[in-house]
Amino acid sequence: MPAKSTAAVKDKSGRSLGVRAQKTRQKFLDATAKLLAERSILDISVTEIAREVDSVSSLFYHYFESVEDAARHLAQEVSSEMPAMVELIDGDWTGAEGLQRARDLSEAYLDHRERTRGVLLLRNQAADRGDKRFLAIRRDALEPLIDQLTELITGAQARGDVAADLHPYLAASALVSLLEKLSAYARSVRHFNASRDDLVDTCARMVYTTVSGK
Repeated sequence: MPAKSTAAVKDKSGRSLGVRAQKTRQKFLDATAKLLAERSILDISVTEIAREVDSVSSLFYHYFESVEDAARHLAQEVSSEMPAMVELIDGDWTGAEGLQRARDLSEAYLDHRERTRGVLLLRNQAADRGDKRFLAIRRDALEPLIDQLTELITGAQARGDVAADLHPYLAASALVSLLEKLSAYARSVRHFNASRDDLVDTCARMVYTTVSGK
């Protein structure tokens, strides 16, 4: 399930919720995330979500406008996990320590994708269709990671370790896209005679090489 946000929780009208109401709201979100991991949002109804938590549709509508609205809140919760991954980037990227840092980042990203697969799939599909709300959520989630990698690549270029003609921001964006795309195939790598560890190691090596030039 997505990480729980520590920000003030409100109902759809903007009123702050008490502890009990927050727990009820979160149950609806958790049920929505569970169903999104199983099938398309088009096949999920409010009635079904309410049934998952032994509640009623009218109470769901106290917190959310629709299933899509609940999914949007889930996508925002998922974004709250990204700062921890940004912190993994901060530090020494030389030698064995740098490669291990790249592996830690790849492992964390893969874990993140596996736990929130249904929500991220919905977020990315909606963003790719041009939905401005989901585009903003995805941008806000990924840009800190891209910015941190951009800074590392720029520093490596200044030291002469990375080719000067490599565009730092575009390279960083490509690395994040790599992590996004490859981690989405974690369940199918066995068809290519590969393991989850192989996937993590491959992502880590590509990140490390791009960032360090080694």
